[in-house]
Parts: sequence; structure tokens; C-alpha cells
Amino acid sequence: MKTLLCLILITAITTTAWAHGDSNTDGHNDGHEHEHTAPHGGTLVVLGDEFAHLELVLDLEEGTLRVYVLDGEAESPIRIEQPEIEIRITVPDTAGNASASELPLRLSAVYNILTGEKEGDTSEFAVRSEGLKGLKQFGAIITAINVKGREFQEVEFRFPEGNE
Repeated sequence: MKTLLCLILITAITTTAWAHGDSNTDGHNDGHEHEHTAPHGGTLVVLGDEFAHLELVLDLEEGTLRVYVLDGEAESPIRIEQPEIEIRITVPDTAGNASASELPLRLSAVYNILTGEKEGDTSEFAVRSEGLKGLKQFGAIITAINVKGREFQEVEFRFPEGNE
């Protein structure tokens, strides 16, 4: 009888643990890539080891690039103090006749009366450039950005892939 009771108890514990997963693991340590979803449907660029993210949203018709500064989970905005973000974009030659060209961009702080965001206290930056119109893929480097006291320099990524 004791043996049967022990088997029932072990089976119940094992089944419960299997159904709910191991409480000592999380999405970062299960051997699989940890993925985030871009809240604005853009491209995610990770800063540091999941310290923060940038989301890039490109409007091909308008030639407008927006960058949103987000937390490590790419869910909540993080306001930063800098008035602009500089990005150097490497534009591939579509005809194959010349080498790639560089397009330097300065994204300015976006003001939002509803959230109270303003220059020096915002999570959104934008720029409009004729060079971005119709540009579906490119390489880029964010020259410098300071998020929550940490500075990140020369952050490289590919668009639309990102760097995650």
C-alpha cells in the first residue's frame, strides 16, 4: 500500500512539473534564441546584452525613418536625454556598377504633447530623407547612443534583419 501511494505521489509531482514547466528556467536559458516582438512592426536592434532595444520603422514611400528606444524586453519606451541620434547607412548600388555609398542621417527628437516627451526627454526620433525612399535593405551603424547612463558606440546592424 505504501509503495502504491508513493508511486501515485511521484506520478502526480512529475506530471505537475511537466505540465507547468521547470520553474528554475526561463526563456533566456533554455537553449533557444530569446525573441522579442517589435511593438511598431519595425526592425529591432539590441543594445548590450538585452540591456535595451531600438526599433527602426521605415516608411519607404515618404522616406521617413523612426527610431523608438525600448527596454530590454522591447516592450516599454525609455526616454533618453540626447537631442538626436546619428546613423550612418551604407546604401548598396542597385545597378551593380559602383561601390556602395554612405548616407549619414541625424534623427531628431520627436515631441509628443500627449506623453509629455520633448527634446532631451523622449523615446522617439525621426528623420526624412530622399535617400531612404524605396530603400528596402541596407547596412547601418549607430554612432553613439546613451541609454540609462550606458553609452553604446558603433552599433552595427542590417536592415531589415536587425542584430538579434
